[in-house]
Amino acid sequence: MALTRRARQQASTQQADTDAPPQSLYQQIRLARLWFPLAIVGVVLTQQLVIVPLGGPRWQFWAELLFYSILGPVATFLTLNWIASEVRRREQAQAELRGLYDELRRSHALLGRIQKVTERFAAATDLNSVLVVAAEGITEVTGAEGTAISLGGRGLRVTHTHGLGAEPVQAAALRHEALRRGERLPKRVGEGWALSFPLFWGGQLEGSVHSFFATAPGSEACESFAILSSEFSAAAEASRSRTRDLLTLFEADRSIRAEGNLGRLLEKLLTQIMQRADARVGGVDLADEDGLLQLHAARGLTEPAAPSTLRLGEGFIGRAAADAEPSVVHLLTGDEQQAPLLTAAKSAVSLPLWSEEELLGGVVLGHPDPAHFKEANLPFLNLLAGQVSLAVRNARAYLQSEELAIAEERARIAREIHDGVAQALAFSALKLDLVARLVWGSAPQVDKATVELRVAQATIRESIREVRRSIFALRPIDLERHGFVETIRRYCSDFEQQNDLSVALSVEGSPQLSAKSEAVLFRIFQEAMNNTAKHARARHVSVTVGQRGDACGFVEVRDDGQGFDPVTVSDRVTSAGGLGLKQMRERVQARGGLFEAASQPGAGARVYASVPD
Repeated sequence: MALTRRARQQASTQQADTDAPPQSLYQQIRLARLWFPLAIVGVVLTQQLVIVPLGGPRWQFWAELLFYSILGPVATFLTLNWIASEVRRREQAQAELRGLYDELRRSHALLGRIQKVTERFAAATDLNSVLVVAAEGITEVTGAEGTAISLGGRGLRVTHTHGLGAEPVQAAALRHEALRRGERLPKRVGEGWALSFPLFWGGQLEGSVHSFFATAPGSEACESFAILSSEFSAAAEASRSRTRDLLTLFEADRSIRAEGNLGRLLEKLLTQIMQRADARVGGVDLADEDGLLQLHAARGLTEPAAPSTLRLGEGFIGRAAADAEPSVVHLLTGDEQQAPLLTAAKSAVSLPLWSEEELLGGVVLGHPDPAHFKEANLPFLNLLAGQVSLAVRNARAYLQSEELAIAEERARIAREIHDGVAQALAFSALKLDLVARLVWGSAPQVDKATVELRVAQATIRESIREVRRSIFALRPIDLERHGFVETIRRYCSDFEQQNDLSVALSVEGSPQLSAKSEAVLFRIFQEAMNNTAKHARARHVSVTVGQRGDACGFVEVRDDGQGFDPVTVSDRVTSAGGLGLKQMRERVQARGGLFEAASQPGAGARVYASVPD
């Protein structure tokens, strides 16, 4: 660009100088057609009427001779000399113009090559592609032997080279260290030459570009090297920023998937937002059912914030939460700094949290420097705030579903106790009353009483086993602490002891699943084992757990029991707080998985479930 501007300026100046002489010569010749004949007539008249009459006949002869032999040639010489000088000036101007035109054409060709390289910068999808394009493009355009590009700051190593041997690569590393120390670099390097360009991002030296030449680089090579290095710096910084944004979104999404506690999740997301915005303090306020804002997460405070409640529109935080659009305040006023989060802040960012038409709260960021935050970062920060909204909405939905599940579990436990243990105990009580009448009646019937007593004993023992199975089924399972496979292993060991069954566990890889998918899969496994203990009358159980080739985790339970008809028991509740086959299938399918239940009377049973990550 500088090459084109300089060539255009020189060409414009030269064009003005070139256009002036032909126009002046033309005008002067046109004027000469008028004044030159008149001048000749005037000179002749003066000669004939004034000079010749001064002398006699002899004087007249010499006067005419001198006039026509001297004055005429002199006038002709002067006229032709003037024309020749003007023509020479014109030819010189045209020659200089042709030289400038050639220089301008070379500049355009150079800029065309530079433009092609910068277009390849823009088309590169990642930082590594930008490095490859830059090293090749700079070498090609500048005519260098090779180029080395280094990125990474302190402790830097050469990231990418093109056309260089071991010695230039080492020289590039040494030149970068000299740039980091603030030293001026010589162009002469051993028997060759080198050009270097430092890369500053955010005021910090983040890398450098070095091109090596066999001969001294010209002005065009130096200028094109500076242009391409500057363009590469902008492209690389933009690529790094995109990569950082993607990583931030990935970390936010992973946090949402992995963290079940809302408080810890909000702190993780807030930390990620603060790092992206370079904020010193931040907080997340959530709205309750009455529309009051309460601080649920805070970072950057020297002392823990005291519990506080704000109304919508009250103070900076209240107004920020009620606002439907994110905003930046470059200089906070005194009343806006009264909130505990912003006491020492000069500038702030507000990011409202909305779920459709419902206000969830707001995220507030602060910094002690005025005008620290930039409006250009608001779209991405608002996108991260959307992740916070999603986390809050999911957490509230989970709490609601958890409360509903607890209510359902209580109802099912009550139904199981009523239909199972309570009826068995009531039956046992009736049998014991009958035994009492048979033994203590007027005509004791000891043999009959003994039979009834044994029936009551068997019923009570079965009720005890049912209560133990229910307690074992309701026992809390710590998947997060032990891991999915180890938890199944522990469960199988305890299940074997509790139910006097032989359990064989086979592990075919460790499933890589999210916490929710692990919980669903384990719940299906647990229900299948409970069904086996309660209904199958089996002696051996085979459990297989692992991961399929399509990255789906699976669990399979087989038993050698009496089997069942899947159609007639599809909606039956299995145990205390348990699930029927229909509910088990619905839970697995809700996670995008596969559920299979196969059995025949007298042929055992097989339950299989798989879920993706």
